Amino acid sequence: MTRSPARPAVALPPALAGELAHRHGDACRRRFTTELERVRAVLAASCTTVVFGGHFSAGKSSLLNLLIGRPLLPVDDFPETGVACVIRKGPADHVTVVRAGRRTKLPCTTDAIADAVSLVAADGDYRSEVLESRRLVIELADCPVPDRVRWVDSPGINDTDAMTARAAEVAAHADLLVWVVSSRQPISTVEEDFLRAHRERHGPDSVVLLVNVFLTEDTPEQWQRFLTTRADHHRARLHHALDGGAPAGLVFVSARAAAADPGHFGAPEARALLDRISHADPAVAAARRARAAALLRPLVDEASLRIREQRSLLEQECAGNDLLRAELTTAGEHFRSQVERAVDDWARNWDTHARACGEQVAKLLTTGPVQRDGSYGRLLTEQLQQASAALAETLARTLDRSAAATRHAALTETETRRLAELLRPPVVCVEVPGRLAGRLPELRTNSLGRTVSGRIGSLMPSLSANALRSIDQVVNAAADSVERAKEAAESAVPDRERTRANILAAAAVAARHAKERRSLVLQLLGGACRPLTPAPRAPDSGPLTVLEALHRHLTDCLDSCGGTQ
Repeated sequence: MTRSPARPAVALPPALAGELAHRHGDACRRRFTTELERVRAVLAASCTTVVFGGHFSAGKSSLLNLLIGRPLLPVDDFPETGVACVIRKGPADHVTVVRAGRRTKLPCTTDAIADAVSLVAADGDYRSEVLESRRLVIELADCPVPDRVRWVDSPGINDTDAMTARAAEVAAHADLLVWVVSSRQPISTVEEDFLRAHRERHGPDSVVLLVNVFLTEDTPEQWQRFLTTRADHHRARLHHALDGGAPAGLVFVSARAAAADPGHFGAPEARALLDRISHADPAVAAARRARAAALLRPLVDEASLRIREQRSLLEQECAGNDLLRAELTTAGEHFRSQVERAVDDWARNWDTHARACGEQVAKLLTTGPVQRDGSYGRLLTEQLQQASAALAETLARTLDRSAAATRHAALTETETRRLAELLRPPVVCVEVPGRLAGRLPELRTNSLGRTVSGRIGSLMPSLSANALRSIDQVVNAAADSVERAKEAAESAVPDRERTRANILAAAAVAARHAKERRSLVLQLLGGACRPLTPAPRAPDSGPLTVLEALHRHLTDCLDSCGGTQ
């Protein structure tokens, strides 16, 4: 961006102002906007302000009376001016004293002005009411002050702290400072410090010097004698006092002698100097840029300080986030470890319980006949599901305790039911062998009945043949029954063993169900038991970014004012 060296662009861009308010509050935005407006007002001022300053009783008011051609300002050997007096051209002669919140018009006379600005009363006491006045504005119709220029007579320094502070405040608003030095005393240390600080803030071209010469006699001879014998001494003294930086435009003038003879005693040179600096002199623009730079430097420093503070906050937030992430990682790993251990404990318990259920159902084979109605499968399923429900409830309680200890979410009722359903074993079937399901063997006739009936017939000859045949049939039937029972008993033993083996095998299959569901259980728990503390988000760098943009803008403004040269 190309900027005019006389009037740099210093306004806060609207987008930057909006971001500043959004990120740092409206008070921060107003702070920088207001200060930059002050800088802009200095650079764009339509009126040139020339302030006359110096030690008290150095002759500032006398010199101004000489320059305006009228003895309006009060003069005395004691401090007179306690209020800044602004002199400017106007349509008519007017005097206005400005106090807090009000303005009062005064007659345009020396007495009225003295009554408003004189710091010392006739009895020698300080007049406290003068401190209530802000400034005195003198408008003169017939005035040598150029248009759009104002001359300001300021209180003298080194009188009281209050007056020195007022003098410094007036000088701070000067485009150019005309420092009046009395020839009756060397420039004081207080003056040296004052001028050194002013030039540092406003630039080396912001000060011009006028030596007000007090002659023993106001004659041309004494004037010439001073110029010949004393002027070089004063030049050297001022050059040394300002560390070799005394302005080239040093002028000697005797205000008291020139009041009677305005054409001599340095009055023409003083008028020429004021005429030069009161118009569009490059020194005015340079002084304004230096003054603007003096206002901008604290803003740049403040922005730098805010950036450092914001970076520190950002670093602290990043460190806190890193610590929180580490804590969450540790807690998460601890919780997952506890979950896996709890699930493994459940799997081992389930294996034990499932096999115990199989043994319990298998015991039924020892107390009665083998059942072929599917009751073994139903009973085993019922016992397995009861054991599974109890173990699922125990697992859920264990997980809730682990979740509470590691700040994870506990299982909801729905998730607890889902876990129980996931752990519930399927319906089991137990196969029972079918060898005893057929018809009994046919009766087989053998010689046992005939043998028995023959022996009975020999013992009891009176028995008829029919009776013997009946005995023969009964005995043969009994023998067949015994044979059949023997065969049934021999076949029932392997049926029970195979049924028992089938029951235990079904229980073993159910026991393996835990291993098959382990990954699904862990997946369910991992999704349900989320950390209660959310993972930290990346810190917002927006506040720092807008401060860095503000610092760049302020630095550009300072560069355009020559403040970094």
